[in-house]
Amino acid sequence: MKTAKVIILAGQSNAVGVGFIKYLPRYFDEATVARLMEGYERVRIHYASHDIRNHSFVKTTVNCTEATKNTVGPEMGIAKRLTERTPDEDYFIVKCAFGGSDMHNGWRSPQSGVPYREELTAEPAKALVDPAYQFPGWCYNALIKLIRDSFAQLETAGYVPEVIGFCWMQGEADSLPPFADPYIDRYDCMLRDLRDTFAPRFDRCVYADAGISEIWGDYELMNARKRAYAETHGHVFVDTVAAGLTTRLEPEEEPDTYHYDAGSVIKLGEMFADAVLGG
Repeated sequence: MKTAKVIILAGQSNAVGVGFIKYLPRYFDEATVARLMEGYERVRIHYASHDIRNHSFVKTTVNCTEATKNTVGPEMGIAKRLTERTPDEDYFIVKCAFGGSDMHNGWRSPQSGVPYREELTAEPAKALVDPAYQFPGWCYNALIKLIRDSFAQLETAGYVPEVIGFCWMQGEADSLPPFADPYIDRYDCMLRDLRDTFAPRFDRCVYADAGISEIWGDYELMNARKRAYAETHGHVFVDTVAAGLTTRLEPEEEPDTYHYDAGSVIKLGEMFADAVLGG
């Protein structure tokens, strides 16, 4: 059987991606924009992202983000870089990301004291608009369900799924006390729960954790904790600040300073792909 190289992309709104398609020509030449819009057939994606979900793997392209916006997410940068570096390889992205989600509630996992609740995973996007659905662990539950569904589809197609990368863009919602202090412990619990649930699928996984931008309160402390954890555990810290990712340029009429601009969304994905591939 063939091995399916799986990359998981998870987190909150900057993992969703709020880079507007109309600004892509600012950052890329015409041919690159056309390629991004065309999508990447050999890098396929299965996603539950903000308020939309597809139900099978499709080619990675724009609008795997929010139902009401013409936007791009980091998956486009991942697919772009994977295709540039390994054009003859096939990959499968599993994307689970929800705007405003946090580690102190939504991403809590069993080892941090929140039981998995299979019966409440059907429509996770409801939690974005209805607090009644924001039970502890709702994002983690959605991620587990999406991974299971993805693995089942791949196995039916004759693949053996192997997670080669876990790309995490989250922490903005937890950057201030009292949520910042237990953040790393809860993140560690989530990773251990993922490995325990899907062993041995994560045995050769590269973990890439992105720092949060300067717009967020006490970002330096959050990023220092993320970096220290990555270094201690042999993971990759993706330094978004040092890379110069921007949040202050789009939309022109009223910049959304909390989210990465279109060029930076793609750059974030490229940095994730480089971390997974090495170098």
